[in-house]
Amino acid sequence: MIYSRLALSGAILYLIAFVCAAAYAHLDHRTFSGVFAVLLALPWIDYFASMSLSLAAALNALIIYVVLAALSYLPAWLRRPRG
Repeated sequence: MIYSRLALSGAILYLIAFVCAAAYAHLDHRTFSGVFAVLLALPWIDYFASMSLSLAAALNALIIYVVLAALSYLPAWLRRPRG
């Protein structure tokens, strides 16, 4: 299995931030306490209104993982000799 530590770290940090934001919304019942979790789940909650907030966060984590994995392998791919 090919994986990148950078990509895994980025996705885990995103998920931790989302869990903390969602937990804050459950602990603090003021009007805009859940806005941080909603902002971390963007843009999927606008496109798919029936999607749950946690599923949108999982989709964002997957996208973050793929992008960071591709970026972490980019320098090695660029240094590879062509010919």
